Amino acid sequence: MKTCMIKNIEIGKGKPKICLPIVGTTDIDIFEQAYSFEKYHYDMVELRIDYYQDVFNFEAVNKLLKKLRTILSCPIIFTCRTLKEGGEIELSDEKYFQLLKTAMMSQCIDLVDIELMNEYQLLYQLVELAHQHNVKVIMSNHDFTCTPELSVIKERLEKMEILGADILKIAYMPISKKDVVRMLDTTMLMSEKLDKPIVSMSMGELGKITRICGELSGSVITFASAGKVSAPGQIYVEDMECLFEAIHHD
Repeated sequence: MKTCMIKNIEIGKGKPKICLPIVGTTDIDIFEQAYSFEKYHYDMVELRIDYYQDVFNFEAVNKLLKKLRTILSCPIIFTCRTLKEGGEIELSDEKYFQLLKTAMMSQCIDLVDIELMNEYQLLYQLVELAHQHNVKVIMSNHDFTCTPELSVIKERLEKMEILGADILKIAYMPISKKDVVRMLDTTMLMSEKLDKPIVSMSMGELGKITRICGELSGSVITFASAGKVSAPGQIYVEDMECLFEAIHHD
């Protein structure tokens, strides 16, 4: 498995990188969350723009990103999670493209999340545009109802790599312990087979273990909570720090 360099962070080397989500609805809420991160140890931040009340105002999104960049020096992931993948809003292909394009052209983000379950032409256009603006691509697939079969997960990860993603992300809801084990096994298998780093997690209480054992399974980023969660099962960042410290203590 190759690594992915974002600023001075080598994703895919050593322990999983900790990412804190911002899920504010207003500018003030978003900036307050960003400032509050100063007391934590983390590696990157994900802006969940689908929570933002002015998400359809691209000029407001651009101004928001420019201000956020002055607050945060760490890598910023720009994510618009749509309803079909468990997010907050529904967009047409045109608006989805324009929103992500606005973020890429702002020169204020380092990574963009692109959902796999879009038309191939749209995916190719977004990946090409991101790379033209030196933005890395996290291609993602989520299911908040179940965990797909092994063959389906493998096929989706392979498609992400073929489409040019820099990091491949899957997040599924387990119904049983076997689903959690299957996610860990699949991640380990595909992280050895594919060239691109993988981010994977089983969501909810049942899947919490997958958020701390990425170094074993091959998952390179873990999403932790700093008060507000963006997905079920996220561990509080201070607890995540303690767990990582215990695992890596010599």
